[in-house]
Amino acid sequence: MNKRIINLLMLVLILAMLTTPAASAHRVYLMHQVNEVEVKAWYGGGDPIANAEITIYSIKDGEEEIYIEDVTDENGMYYFSPKLGVDEYRIIVSQMGHQEEIEIDLKGDGQSPKENDSTDARELPLEANIIAGVGYILGFAGIGLYARARKMQKE
Repeated sequence: MNKRIINLLMLVLILAMLTTPAASAHRVYLMHQVNEVEVKAWYGGGDPIANAEITIYSIKDGEEEIYIEDVTDENGMYYFSPKLGVDEYRIIVSQMGHQEEIEIDLKGDGQSPKENDSTDARELPLEANIIAGVGYILGFAGIGLYARARKMQKE
């Protein structure tokens, strides 16, 4: 009779673990204001692209116009203030045949399009993932021990 109660409790514990919904923390809200945009240009090895030509296009209502033409500093950095009423920019940096471009959207929610497609909003915090992992390991160990005990009981 005692083994039946233990087996029943193990089954209830396993079912409870499998049916427990994911926990979520309180929502955090942020607000941002862009006073300056920082552009950093570097080569694949990490060396900065010093004195590279930089062209910044402002994009308003789908139409581009050159906003700034300048060069990066010795550290491959360039800073500019956004144009009033313009939230989208296309930036081209080039030097001696090497060129790269990027489009930025200042009116977005602070995330790049790649981040918007992710499922980060549904993931648990690291601590909860660790606890859940330990729970799964203990659950599987319990199932294994239960099966072993049943096998030994039959022999």
